[in-house]
Amino acid sequence: MLRALALAVLLSACAHSPSPSPSPPRTAPAPVVRSEFARLVLADLDRLDAELRAPGVVSAEVGQTADLGAGLTVRPYAIVEDSRCPRNAACLWEGRMRIRAAVSGVERELTLGQMLETPDGVVAFVVASPGTWAEWPSDELGPRPAYRFGFRRE
Repeated sequence: MLRALALAVLLSACAHSPSPSPSPPRTAPAPVVRSEFARLVLADLDRLDAELRAPGVVSAEVGQTADLGAGLTVRPYAIVEDSRCPRNAACLWEGRMRIRAAVSGVERELTLGQMLETPDGVVAFVVASPGTWAEWPSDELGPRPAYRFGFRRE
């Protein structure tokens, strides 16, 4: 009987105790950038992000659609070539970036820095991120981010 009474007291104490508040969600710590090289890469990513957010520029990743208005859309689906000269290398040729995309529903190839005339208007492929680097400081910045492309209606 004494055991039953003690058990009842313990259980009633548990029923009235406040439940512990949930701990705040953990966010990944910001990368610790120590090397000059990683700082250069971050500065380049920031520059390209600003270009992707520039007025009139609409961005999309592979599989996403950039809607440039009045029926002109661009949906990148494959990188054909990225032979751009790495920013931390000396090259004899500047290289180029070409992507395959559905432009207003028609399969086309776009080249960075060039325009394409379509029945729905002229589209310019104006920016691609990330920039090219001979190496990537993954120990400081993590894996290379996914490609993002910027398009503008001309």
